[in-house]
Amino acid sequence: MSVTAEDTAPALLAEPFWHRRLPTGTDVHVLSTGLVAVTGHAAVREALTHPAILAEHPLKASARVLGPNVLDADGPRHRAFRTLLAPMLAAGRVAEYRATLMPPLVESLARRLAGTTTDDFYREYAHLVPYGIVCRLLGVGTGSAGTFHRLTRPLANLLDLPTQETPATHTQTAELLRLIEKHRTAAGAGDTSLLATIERTRDRKGISLTDDEVRATALLFFLAGTETSSAFITSLVYRLAHGTIDLGELLDPTVREGFIDEVLRLHPPVQTVIRFATEDVTVQGVRIPRHTAVLICLAAANRDPRVFAHPDRLQFGRAERGAVPFAAGAHACPGAALAKAEFSLLLEALARRCSRLVLLRDGQRTTSQSFAHPTDFTVEFQARAEFQARREED
Repeated sequence: MSVTAEDTAPALLAEPFWHRRLPTGTDVHVLSTGLVAVTGHAAVREALTHPAILAEHPLKASARVLGPNVLDADGPRHRAFRTLLAPMLAAGRVAEYRATLMPPLVESLARRLAGTTTDDFYREYAHLVPYGIVCRLLGVGTGSAGTFHRLTRPLANLLDLPTQETPATHTQTAELLRLIEKHRTAAGAGDTSLLATIERTRDRKGISLTDDEVRATALLFFLAGTETSSAFITSLVYRLAHGTIDLGELLDPTVREGFIDEVLRLHPPVQTVIRFATEDVTVQGVRIPRHTAVLICLAAANRDPRVFAHPDRLQFGRAERGAVPFAAGAHACPGAALAKAEFSLLLEALARRCSRLVLLRDGQRTTSQSFAHPTDFTVEFQARAEFQARREED
């Protein structure tokens, strides 16, 4: 995403909820030459689905580092990439993951958390379940999750504006691809990992993508499936610690789903996506010139007071619908169902093991770069009596 932007635009975009500093009266804002921001629910939906506002651009850092991939392609090539992922994300496969793959991981984390106090949940715990899940899908043992976390986390900086691309970014990408290939080779011909599955899908369907493009898609799946989930799990814990809901209520699947949806509205892990105008376009009556970089702010759309009453208030069970935490249009997140299954199981496990979460300290800070989440808070996971007794015995 190396687009021309004046110094003031990157400084603005590094601030949490930067869209609140933009003037009212329009939902299309010129930030600098060749760079506009789109806010407001209707404008964001229009921009996300506009046929001339596309993801592909030769100067995007993610494309330079990863090569052709699902994130940076459009049209038939984008559909081909998504076809590769479809078998791993189908409803039946997600149900299978929910029944077999996810429970041991979420139970292990809930067991560790019950009776614990931490002032850095994001760094210490948030990545454990997402990396465990995606490592299993890639055919990588969960014992390697720490290594993959260390190498993957900096790649999130490729997706922000201003982009943080360094020589280390290329080195870490190469090392991740080497490790994925190493584990895939060790698994043998009967491998059912993500990489082997998408290669078989490519060959069976005659999709014209190279091995390198397939591997880049697998790597992006890893990045999106881990860092976004880690950020959002942190937001879930932060909101639970505010005591806005009794943990026992979360044993009801309907209540869990409503709670997850509302926290997703308030805390989408991807606050902004970048697109490019391939021709002169109009969004909500405002002209956007050809070649303009278009920052589409999901966070602003999800807190639009014209759509959501008391938009900054957590209010699960809302009558208002239409939040876009997973974007919309051709590039809507294909792993949304997988992610929500992960979040639901984790909330259920926490509700069973913890009587409540207590916010002991709140710096009221949010990081908005490289996947947004609350930061600078201390949370206590108070264990239910029976689990606390077992913990003390151990």
